[in-house]
Amino acid sequence: METNPRRHSERLVASGLWWGMVVLTAVIVAWLLLVATSPSVAATVGLATLVVLGAGLWHWGSLRVVAEPGRFRAGDAHLEAPHLGTVEALDPAAWRAALDRAGTDRAFLLTRPWIDRGVRVAVADPDDPTPYWLVSTRRPATVERVVGHTGAAPDERTTDGQEAREEDD
Repeated sequence: METNPRRHSERLVASGLWWGMVVLTAVIVAWLLLVATSPSVAATVGLATLVVLGAGLWHWGSLRVVAEPGRFRAGDAHLEAPHLGTVEALDPAAWRAALDRAGTDRAFLLTRPWIDRGVRVAVADPDDPTPYWLVSTRRPATVERVVGHTGAAPDERTTDGQEAREEDD
């Protein structure tokens, strides 16, 4: 594995368990309809359920996360230097704690339930009310290494997104 990669790109594709739930749901729908209707109607509705749920899961899970030196993109959102602050890799325990905290902040969240880790990306733009981003990724340490620290760390922000400044004595 390269210790200092130049670029990281990944698609947040759903795990096999989620695809299994889509198939199971379609089978259950078809089975229930088989009791009340003809086999052709049950099969058609079951197949339509499979296609609709599969397309929805693919669309929801098709977001890309791209990290480059001085740039970070999550879905359609992007940050570039000098507005890109510190990137911190979060293991599963730190990820859960960060998600609990994010409910009280104006954080930008791009998370997927099938990924149990991610990165915390500080926003170094004083005009942006979003203090940080939490983004799911299967390789948070790689994203942290690729992006690196590109700007000054922003001041701590309060829960309403305003900067908290220490008073001088």
